[in-house]
Amino acid sequence: MRKVTIQMIAERAGVSRGTVDRVLHDRPSVTPEIRERVKRLAKQLGYGEPDDGTPRMRARIGVFLPGSDWFSADLKREWLNGVHDAQKIIEPLGYEVGVIECETDLPNELGEQLERFRSDGIDGAVISARNTPAAQRIIRRLTEQHIPVITFSSDLPESGRTCFIGEDPYRSGRVAADLITKYIRPGDEILIVAGNLEIDAHAQRVGGFRDKCLESGIGQNRLHIVQSFNEYVLTGERVSEQLKCNDRIRAVYMATESVAACAEAVQLCHRKSSVMIVGNDLTAVTRRLLKADKIDFIIEQDLYRQGYQPIIQLKEILEDPAKPVKPVMLTEISVINAENMR
Repeated sequence: MRKVTIQMIAERAGVSRGTVDRVLHDRPSVTPEIRERVKRLAKQLGYGEPDDGTPRMRARIGVFLPGSDWFSADLKREWLNGVHDAQKIIEPLGYEVGVIECETDLPNELGEQLERFRSDGIDGAVISARNTPAAQRIIRRLTEQHIPVITFSSDLPESGRTCFIGEDPYRSGRVAADLITKYIRPGDEILIVAGNLEIDAHAQRVGGFRDKCLESGIGQNRLHIVQSFNEYVLTGERVSEQLKCNDRIRAVYMATESVAACAEAVQLCHRKSSVMIVGNDLTAVTRRLLKADKIDFIIEQDLYRQGYQPIIQLKEILEDPAKPVKPVMLTEISVINAENMR
């Protein structure tokens, strides 16, 4: 067990060492709010207590999951399985892991939740958020206070985050394009459905897909990109619109969720026999679609690992802040069809 120091309390409280010293020695010139926060943290961390071998709280980790529009229930369940297994490992060692699910994926809500958590003392954070300047500023403020931040699922590479753990979305897009370009004929066109291009993972998937198509001789004029914002009805409408006005579309790449809406639109347009569908993430829904031959391939990412590994990695960072950390840790990508589903 590390010895609890004034510097540790100062970093967690977001104040100077001198402020902590004044509070611990009951000196003036400290606001009541800060005095209470510092005293609470000192007690929580066990400052000044003899080490009798009894586990006490070493650190507090906040895990922030974006709103329900970001992950489907299946994907969230798989991710949370990883989080819960990591909790079982580190909480008996004195760590506290708090999981906060935001109602939206808007930066202002993320900022409010983080500030609430930080005011009670936070040592590290696991975050998935849209790659916006506001979200980048939120993460940068934490790292400037020596609070390590790990992003998962979708990266914010310009935010100053400590590291990113997740799939390589650019490579995932290239894998999807490699499958589709081997299927279509000269002159055929491709529809790309992105959820929200402010989500770095969606933008990277589209970028990887587009680059691989261009390298394969498929010009930009044969690629059509729409955004569906992960909404089932909107996805169906936009896929239907494209198929009805363009009979040269022979493949759809779903760089987002709502794959079922895409499959339904293709079926209603009577194009199933002529349109290939490649989607992302193996869920209960996409399993059924694969078995029913309504979609062709799924590019699977390891969501369990994305829930588990950031918490374990934060534990290692907090125990040894001087140890070098890889800025990017990629999880496995798999190609799944009806014949190789687990």
